[in-house]
Amino acid sequence: MNLLRLSAITLAIFAATTFSLSASVKDLPIKSINGKSYYYYDVPQKETVYSLCHKLGISKEEIIKHNPSVADGLKYGTTLFFPVDDDSEHLTNKDVTDHNGSRTITHKVEKGQTIYGISTKYGISSEMLIKQNPIVSEGLKAGQELHITIPGSGTQKVVSTQNDTNVAETKSEPSMTGYIVKKKETFYSIAQAHGLTVAQLEAANPNVSLLKEGQVLNIPSPESFIAETVPADTITVETVAPKDSALTIAVILPFMLKEETPSKTAQRYTEFYKGLLLAVDSLRNNGTPIHLSAYDSEGSLDKVKELLETPEMKNNRIIVAPDNQAQLTAIGEFGRNNNIKVFNTFVVKDESYMHNPAMMQGNLPSAEMYRKAIDAYTERLSYSYPVFISMAGSPGDKADFVDDLKKNLTEKGIQFNDITIDGRLSSAELKQLPSKNSYTFIPTSAKQSDLNKIMPALIEWRDNDITATVRLFGYPEWTTFRGETLTNMNNLNALVYSRFYTDDDNYRARALENKYKQWYGTSMENAVPRQGLLGFDTGMFLIKYLKYPAARYDGIQNGYTFISPNDADGWYNNVLYLVNFRPGGLIEKINL
Repeated sequence: MNLLRLSAITLAIFAATTFSLSASVKDLPIKSINGKSYYYYDVPQKETVYSLCHKLGISKEEIIKHNPSVADGLKYGTTLFFPVDDDSEHLTNKDVTDHNGSRTITHKVEKGQTIYGISTKYGISSEMLIKQNPIVSEGLKAGQELHITIPGSGTQKVVSTQNDTNVAETKSEPSMTGYIVKKKETFYSIAQAHGLTVAQLEAANPNVSLLKEGQVLNIPSPESFIAETVPADTITVETVAPKDSALTIAVILPFMLKEETPSKTAQRYTEFYKGLLLAVDSLRNNGTPIHLSAYDSEGSLDKVKELLETPEMKNNRIIVAPDNQAQLTAIGEFGRNNNIKVFNTFVVKDESYMHNPAMMQGNLPSAEMYRKAIDAYTERLSYSYPVFISMAGSPGDKADFVDDLKKNLTEKGIQFNDITIDGRLSSAELKQLPSKNSYTFIPTSAKQSDLNKIMPALIEWRDNDITATVRLFGYPEWTTFRGETLTNMNNLNALVYSRFYTDDDNYRARALENKYKQWYGTSMENAVPRQGLLGFDTGMFLIKYLKYPAARYDGIQNGYTFISPNDADGWYNNVLYLVNFRPGGLIEKINL
């Protein structure tokens, strides 16, 4: 006998006793188990028996009567059950259970209740509640009686295929078995072990947000879902409709699945794919089915050519290509010949988009990046006096950008100054500058060590010798700096251009990090860029792009807006950010 059945039998025994449920207990959601309805409550962290009694308005003895395990104390993640049958005010004599285990009850609407609240209480959708009681579409009224059917394990359920034609199909509610969570297991590992997707496992356990050792999960039968058979060396997300009506995406990356210990690089591409899976999950109700397949390139051009020869590869509408130039070229030609877009986000300097209409360069080309950054500088800082700082004996690693910026300033008639330092900048060297109300300093080097030789003197000079404003203008590399360097960048109101940026304190970033950890049991690698975020943003954009080719997307880390210049056949991403590290620690990301 599995644990779920044992739990149900225990509940059935305790249902024979009676007690008067409090109003707070009656506000809990309801689920049907073996044809009987129970209020249920998931114990959160730091909950105590005392606080629970106060919250539900019942005694400890009443809780233990229906949940004997509480006698040993509450445990985080435990689900407590209270029989609905004992609540004569809530259910009437019209309460009926059919042969499928469906339970039809009568609910009397109370003041302040909503459609969403009632449907959530009984574990059905708002749409199903309205379908069963059409009158509620005109609004709820206190005293109304609603007839609500809670599906049982054998109920046939109408499932939308999410096509534009609104065609529907029927499938059986998945049969369930119980599974005891082991130490360090995750949603992802359990789903993989049982032939499920994480989305399917979560749907079967809607009230479980974090896994703990010893928890019991509902495991739906994989046969209950419509799935597609794919080659053994691929990873797939299930499709729910024919491919010709789905958003079909293939990912070809060096996952190196045959290696006993995957390299750091392989792990990063796996993290990218995991982030992409989270995007698919986020948009699974977008109105059109999504089919995603991932193939291991094994880091080999021959393997890539072998994959491209498989018949199913031509069914894709977009292929996400690996980081190897030769492999990217082969996939690009395949895309050109089969009218399939090829998304390149890993080969930054590739220019095949210039002559191949299938290519989508996911990175703003360097020349365009410099142009947009310089335009942003002159538009926002034309009032401020520019000062370029270089190190003696070195032109600096940003000499090309600096030369272009100086040329632009000269063409616009904007004067500037140059300072060359030997070692560290001193405030005495700054006193030679002409008197101005505002200064912007532009180092010719992006190195952190060089920046740290400059900033202390700028702060000292500003605070002690002048009344003018002082700020920095800098480079993408600066977005990786932390500690005292970052603090000084904030102090100097630094403005930095970059193809991507993520603020770890942003609520979207925190929410996705939590979701990633929930699914996979580990955090994303602390790197720049973060591959999990790149995968998520890429997936969110591509799914929208397949539906709306002119789509724009401003992501957590990366943004996408593709254009095709007059002298090119393909496309490139035109997004560039200005990141403002403002005083007080505030960080602002501006999409140019």
